[in-house]
Amino acid sequence: MVCPRCGRASAARRAGRHQCPYCGFLIDLSRARVIASGDYKAVREAVVKYNEGLR
Repeated sequence: MVCPRCGRASAARRAGRHQCPYCGFLIDLSRARVIASGDYKAVREAVVKYNEGLR
């Protein structure tokens, strides 16, 4: 999912809330933009690829 404050992607394990590891913003996962779902490896690759595109 993508943080609405800083725009960087991170992975979250469950529904509810997630704190962005980059800016500390508390994200409501029911309203967050999801970029990938599935097993850990696929999500990790999607997060890395998304964040590399921001540079």
